[in-house]
Amino acid sequence: MKPTTAPADLRRRQRRQRRTLGIVGGLLMLAGACVLLALTRMPLPLRLLVGLTDLIGGAVLLLAAHQAKRTGLH
Repeated sequence: MKPTTAPADLRRRQRRQRRTLGIVGGLLMLAGACVLLALTRMPLPLRLLVGLTDLIGGAVLLLAAHQAKRTGLH
């Protein structure tokens, strides 16, 4: 039989996961902005695709972290 996880351990793990989602989402959005604004040698259509994809992915991760915090889930 598996040992049960204590509620304090579970809450600590959930806080760590939310914090990780927030950090990764913020870094991904920062990377997307850098790609859009700083990489001038990359062709414009590719730069737009990569930069906007990073921005959207980062926003999704930030929303997931916020939603998990609000609902008390992971």
